[in-house]
Amino acid sequence: MSDSGERVTIDAQASGQARVYQAGRDLYVNDNSNPAVPPTVIPLSQSGLTRGDFVGRGGEIGRILAYLQPAADGVANSGTVLVLSGLGGIGKTELATRAARLAVDRKLFPGGAVSVDLRGYDALSALSVYPHQVYSPVLKALGVDAIDPLPENVGPQFHAELEKRASAKLPVLILLDNARDPEQVLSLIPSSHIHRVIVTSRNAIAPLLPGAVNVRLDVLSPEDAASLVKVKARRELPSGGGFDLARLCGQLPLALSIVGAILASDPELSATELASELAQEEQRLEGLEHEDVAVRAAFERSYVRLNEFHAAAFRLLALSPGPDLSIEAATLLLDTQQLKAKRALRHLLNCHLVETGHSLGRWRMHDLVRLYAAEQAQIIDRKESRDAAQVRVVSYLSDRAELAAEWTNGHPKEQSSDGFADRAAAMEWLAAEAPNLVAGAEIAAELERADTSADLSASVVPYLINVADFSSSLSVLSIGIETVKRSGDRSRLASGYNNLGIVYTSMRKHRDAVRWFNKSVALARSLGDGDAEARALINLSGALRDLVGVEASMEPLKRAMRLRGERGEGDGFGLTNAGISLRESGRFQEAEKVLRQALEIHARNGARKAEASTLAQLGTTLMQRATRDFSTALLQEGANYLRAAIAAYRDVRDRQGEATCFLNLGNAIILTSDLRAALEAYQSAQQLFRDAGDSHGEGMVMAAIGLALVTHGDKERGRSALKEAQRLLEPFHEPGRKRLIAENLQILD
Repeated sequence: MSDSGERVTIDAQASGQARVYQAGRDLYVNDNSNPAVPPTVIPLSQSGLTRGDFVGRGGEIGRILAYLQPAADGVANSGTVLVLSGLGGIGKTELATRAARLAVDRKLFPGGAVSVDLRGYDALSALSVYPHQVYSPVLKALGVDAIDPLPENVGPQFHAELEKRASAKLPVLILLDNARDPEQVLSLIPSSHIHRVIVTSRNAIAPLLPGAVNVRLDVLSPEDAASLVKVKARRELPSGGGFDLARLCGQLPLALSIVGAILASDPELSATELASELAQEEQRLEGLEHEDVAVRAAFERSYVRLNEFHAAAFRLLALSPGPDLSIEAATLLLDTQQLKAKRALRHLLNCHLVETGHSLGRWRMHDLVRLYAAEQAQIIDRKESRDAAQVRVVSYLSDRAELAAEWTNGHPKEQSSDGFADRAAAMEWLAAEAPNLVAGAEIAAELERADTSADLSASVVPYLINVADFSSSLSVLSIGIETVKRSGDRSRLASGYNNLGIVYTSMRKHRDAVRWFNKSVALARSLGDGDAEARALINLSGALRDLVGVEASMEPLKRAMRLRGERGEGDGFGLTNAGISLRESGRFQEAEKVLRQALEIHARNGARKAEASTLAQLGTTLMQRATRDFSTALLQEGANYLRAAIAAYRDVRDRQGEATCFLNLGNAIILTSDLRAALEAYQSAQQLFRDAGDSHGEGMVMAAIGLALVTHGDKERGRSALKEAQRLLEPFHEPGRKRLIAENLQILD
């Protein structure tokens, strides 16, 4: 262990605590006169292969069987020992036993195959099994009757028997289940490479076993997890019911088996009812118990073997706001040095109580492990210390998020030494931390840290809008708004209303957007905050333009420009919106002039998203003007601006903006009759809209594809695309586009 400290519970070890003697009938007696339970040794056969309740793990079984195959003549063997490691309840024993029986069924081990339960994680450590207890029972299981009566001779006899079978080319398979430490295994490893050993462990012991290969098990796939629930329940489940239960079980085989057993034992209990029970996080572990099997008990067997420092770290890590965390956040939660935090995480990883995250340098807990750790924190740690840990981490996230947000639509003149080097670094950080920032805002509100909650909300929402995560945007804004209402900060409230309007605009819910922008305008005006009022008026103008039309958008835009003018500020955002209105009015040359002015301001200020939007509008304006004037040069210039807009949108990770530019680029290219290049642009747009969950955008792309194909003579594919566009656009108010699609379909029919 990397840190000293007392264990959570102190149990005697079977090895090194007392000399052990063998008495008659394989009863083992310690010096202290306490009889030890004899090891469980089972001869393995193909019996059990017909069980129908083993689901999934095809890839892992294939890998194990490939390892168990004898090496070809002249080919170096990869090693004798294979370690299956993983979280308690992950299904190591089931998998190892299944693979071993398949190997026996394929006649890979004519010398015999046995399974030994080393009991490394039993509640009483004194019951753990060590090699001197195993030699005699394994020899008996392998069919050896004449066993030397002297304990010191049984080990040599065990290895001599294995060598004898190796010489006769009779390989033996030994499955050592539930090993906690290398000492339980080392003296049982055969010297001949013809034999094979499979070890299962919750600890990462493979590096401590000579030549061992490690296979770290993960949870089941969603499909296999749902199938396991159904198989264990012994009944059909409603559509989606198995998947809901699998999700609540974190796809952990032990939890899935328990859920299936509960359903099997109570025919009147529906999958929906059980899922509703388990949906309550604070009661979930209690619900994952059946008879004498419980998920909580499986985790406890690993937890109680941690020393005091690692146990405290385990509990504190569960207080992290989101699904994973960085080493910086872990260091703050543990209130220690970063090196100590790294070592604690590494130790918990080796115990399979934490896992590596989805990106380098990040860590996470399985959902059920996290619930268990949080439960232990509630029992053991004082509320003041738990709150202090969370305050440290949410404050850190808030400070970092504010620095990152400066890059979302700006170009900071300078940042502190712990800031971000460039926009790409800030976007990467936001991508990794966004779920934690959303959860952190809620935790900060619960801790009555109103400013921190509001800051987190304001910092993360622009990024969430860019990546089209509107559900999280609405959630975190709701938290932030309620928090500032309680604190009485009306300026922050006006900003929150404005951000809500932006989210609804992005969702094309323009009536809702107009309502929130109006609330923001009114509140900002009552506060005498001209800048906030102008900002909300510009956004209101855009929402009204989409909802009602260009004329309705002009009045709030003029008011905003007047407010900004009174303050002596050049308003790139107002100019961009004015350019859009002019373009939509067909005044292309005026729009072009205004948009170029706006572009210069945005580029100077480093407002990259606004720059992207303005580039896109300028490109579209030039394209429309080229269509009217039959100008190839203008068309090419417009396409170039659209390509520049794509790059800018990509910089700020605005998927929908990028997708719209690809759609417009395809529309520009198709005017040059280059169908292949146009379809490539359309397909890029389609994939981006699909990734963002934007069915309206996807429908617009399909309409464009259909019309392009029909125009170029591919009527069948064109008809199919237009019908798909018709289906996708059906829920949306698009009378003109729907009419055009219907007219073309009527002609084709």
